[in-house]
Amino acid sequence: MTAGSAGGRTDWDLVVVGAGPAGSAAAIAALRAKPGARVLILDRAPIGRDKVCGDGIAPHAVAELADLGVDAVRPEENVALVRLVGPGGTDAGALTSSPGYVVPRAEFDERILRAALAAGAEFEQERVTAVAGGTVNGRWSAPVVIGADGSNSVVRRAIGEPANRGRALAVAIRGYAPTPAGRPAELSIRWDSQRAGGLCYAWAFPTAHGTTNVGYGMSSAAPLHSRAHLEQRLHELLPEYDLAGVALTGHTLPLTVSRPRPAVSTAGAGAVLLVGDAASLINPFTGEGIYSAIASGAMAGAAAVGDAPGPTYARALAYRFARQHRQTTALYRIIDFPVVLNTVIRAAARDRRMFDRLLEVGLGDAAFTVADLARFGRHAF
Repeated sequence: MTAGSAGGRTDWDLVVVGAGPAGSAAAIAALRAKPGARVLILDRAPIGRDKVCGDGIAPHAVAELADLGVDAVRPEENVALVRLVGPGGTDAGALTSSPGYVVPRAEFDERILRAALAAGAEFEQERVTAVAGGTVNGRWSAPVVIGADGSNSVVRRAIGEPANRGRALAVAIRGYAPTPAGRPAELSIRWDSQRAGGLCYAWAFPTAHGTTNVGYGMSSAAPLHSRAHLEQRLHELLPEYDLAGVALTGHTLPLTVSRPRPAVSTAGAGAVLLVGDAASLINPFTGEGIYSAIASGAMAGAAAVGDAPGPTYARALAYRFARQHRQTTALYRIIDFPVVLNTVIRAAARDRRMFDRLLEVGLGDAAFTVADLARFGRHAF
């Protein structure tokens, strides 16, 4: 179906609010589980809109999309080298065993949405302002509504779940700077020596268009988290990039250390499921959220067209992520101490196994084992 083809129909098998990776993945998964299902995607922006993000697409996200039959990356967008720099200057870099990509979200999101439309979903550009039971904006109704509408989710508020605050919310700015001549193609993350709690790092991810996605993020609980401070630290941590005239846009990242109920079932009114940023599924160590958005969207979409969608989705989400969520919540506060990050990155520089484990935990759904923590400890000095 093409965009805007919903016509006068108001009743659906599934209404998805939000046309990002989570929402599109939900629609595709629902249609794979139940071909012919009536699936509507709503978004306030037109197809091809930008989304403020780092644009890094981890191999885990690519694999998740492949399971849905979607190819959303191109060979020229591959960036295989990852470099991590600790707050004390400790440096670890390596070619990844599985390729990662950098794709501007305006392009990446459109590719997945187009795949959802090709699978049979329908799209309407409409700002969602009200969700009551299984009815959206008073006119679109379905037994299941999926909230894939991001950090400031209207759907989340409608089911009584408050937004993230303080240390559970990061703030960031992002822009596109010209890629310096001779600069190696690498995904670079530099943690700030001026620790203020939480993430506190700058990133530089080169695109295939001669530009680099540059940004800086930190906890909203930090005493200094104004836009001026974010811009200052971005300039100071990425001095090799010419940021003159670069438009910087701000956004928020709801971290997994505080999560809402992922599913709410209402007697006689169906179920509401939250996915991606709306469910606070952003890794607090790295800020990665695309993989978890696609994975949660796929699980919610499949559950939405089956029996007991709320409990089914909640169980699937817990099975995939509960162990990691418990661990990241427990360990989140210790990254405030520079010695911890320096130790971790020193271990990664000396031991390729530890480098790979960092990427698995930071970009996927893995958790550290006791043996991993012991290996990190051996590199404390």
